[in-house]
Amino acid sequence: MRISFLSVFSLIYTIISAHTLIADETEKNQALIDSITSRIKYLASDQLEGRGVTTEGINKAADYIASHFEQLGLKVDSYSGTAFQPFEISTEVELGPDENNFLRITGPDSGEGAYNADLVLDYEFNPLAIGATGKFDAEVVFAGYGIEAPDLGYDDWANLEVKNKVVIILRKEPQQNNPESKFDGVKSSRHATFQAKVSNAYQRGAAAVILVNDAAEPGKYLSGLKHALSQYSAQLKALTSTFEELDAPTAEEIAKHKKALRETANNISDTVSELGGDGDAILGFTEAGAGTSRKSMPVFFARRASIEPMIASAMGRSLADIESKIDESLKPIVGPLEGWKINGSADLIQNRAAVKNVIGVLEGSGKLKHETVVIGAHYDHLGYGGQGSLAPWTMEIHNGADDNSSGTTGMMEIATLLAKSKEKDRRRVVFIAFSAEERGLIGSSYYVNNPLFKLEDTVAMINLDMIGRLSENKLIVTGTGTSPSWEPFLDELDSNHDFVFTRQPEGTGPSDHQSFYLKGIPVINLFTGLHEFYHRPSDDPEIINYAGIAKIVEYGADIAKHIQTMPVRPRFSKAEKKRNVANTGGVRPYFGSIPDYADNADGLALTGVSLNGPAEKAGIKPKDIIVGIEKYKIGGIEDFDSALRKFKAGDKVKVVVLRGKKKLTLEVVLGAPR
Repeated sequence: MRISFLSVFSLIYTIISAHTLIADETEKNQALIDSITSRIKYLASDQLEGRGVTTEGINKAADYIASHFEQLGLKVDSYSGTAFQPFEISTEVELGPDENNFLRITGPDSGEGAYNADLVLDYEFNPLAIGATGKFDAEVVFAGYGIEAPDLGYDDWANLEVKNKVVIILRKEPQQNNPESKFDGVKSSRHATFQAKVSNAYQRGAAAVILVNDAAEPGKYLSGLKHALSQYSAQLKALTSTFEELDAPTAEEIAKHKKALRETANNISDTVSELGGDGDAILGFTEAGAGTSRKSMPVFFARRASIEPMIASAMGRSLADIESKIDESLKPIVGPLEGWKINGSADLIQNRAAVKNVIGVLEGSGKLKHETVVIGAHYDHLGYGGQGSLAPWTMEIHNGADDNSSGTTGMMEIATLLAKSKEKDRRRVVFIAFSAEERGLIGSSYYVNNPLFKLEDTVAMINLDMIGRLSENKLIVTGTGTSPSWEPFLDELDSNHDFVFTRQPEGTGPSDHQSFYLKGIPVINLFTGLHEFYHRPSDDPEIINYAGIAKIVEYGADIAKHIQTMPVRPRFSKAEKKRNVANTGGVRPYFGSIPDYADNADGLALTGVSLNGPAEKAGIKPKDIIVGIEKYKIGGIEDFDSALRKFKAGDKVKVVVLRGKKKLTLEVVLGAPR
């Protein structure tokens, strides 16, 4: 068969063109990977201090994102000429001036004059961050361990009136060393938690709570000190040994060695000093928890010796005797401490921080230009740890390379791709880097309540959160049931991308897409899954799959382009997480509400209710504030959780809510635990 010269030339040209296209595509892909790598290495660098909401590092991140938006030609002057949508959040709680924090005990005359004792701050007592600011001068009640567990045959609160009184509560729970104890054997049950005890008192209207160590705690504390002393001694020996091995130590090595010796010596000295005490150590301000949303009822921790005189006088026995008797009989010993009063005050300062969402607008064109697509990712993380960290004992920078430098970078790269869009009819795209997501989706919640463009014109929201750990090409796509348009569109799109997809229909979930879903906006969330580095200092750039992010960026851009240009806007549909109707082992009945962590109301503010859940069926609505469940007062999420655990599935409970200025009582039929 003869082959013409023209045919040969054509074949050669085709082959060369194909190779050129492949080379161009490879180069283009590598450029995207390089850009992603550079962005994540900056956003997750130590100089950005883990992008904690109170750090200067998060402001550097905001400037970096805004600068990228501006370079792309996006509109970045929507807020007083800037890209920054400002708002405030509550941050850490700190203790006010010493003179505003006191406990003064007065008692009956025992023959030598009335009893008066002013407790010493930071030695005999401390206010706790899980309480609130407040003053009181009230009678005193001893509430034993402060446990309400009628299902276990034990209830310290039965027939005990504590309203407007100071309540003394023991730490832990009865029969701690009994493997057969109803309270989960030798392990602490949920009844032993500080929050459970404090919630029980708050729900009954107590004026204040004073916690004290149980009888076993001082011994455990001293034992811990002895172990610490042996560790410090070994550390001192190791420091000496290592230094002696240096032939000619430098000035820097000598200085470093001296500093380490001083620190170890101080630790040894402090530990030896504490071992000389009785072990009845009081908790520090934040040791029972970092804070609470309650606006009333101070909480303190005091030494047993400071409380003993009241117990001995009013109850005729010591705390140790009472605990021993409760262990023996498993029957509460509680009651009013007749003749005793406590005058006290706690001053807690709730700090606030100015934070900001970063917003860039890509204007639309043609007949669709007045509609909006939002593409978002949160850019905040945990800073130096603390609240939210899964390594709370550290004070190291939590760089958050995957959570969520990866999603922020993905959003920025999608902006780069969409900025080149030339379609005649296309919707505007609002790119948002949200702040304070780690504090409870606060940034996205603020935006949907203060939108730049009308929410009724916002047709969809695409969210990227933790897209940096693609493994075996497994990509999780959430929100696929929030519009009937999503499934057929994704069926077609997914065939063009090399992923193993997991589709999850629900629109709720622990990221910023939920804020939009709860406003009736279809959502899609991209996610590569949790891992062992999550919320730990080890979430660093080294763990990231950069090529994987590049693939997800291209996929996300394809989704965005389709939504930006589809002729008819996607219709919203509710899609809640499908659950097994059988009891999955939970002990708290299902209520079906979503807390609003950005609201500072005295009560539990709601940002949403679950579709067909007990709350929705009862008529409870978003923005309602729950202030009571049956006889229990609700001051925040802790009290809400504690109160619900007192009921079971199928119970009809009266729930008091504030709706604007109105107080409503609604009946909720609680669902099976989930």
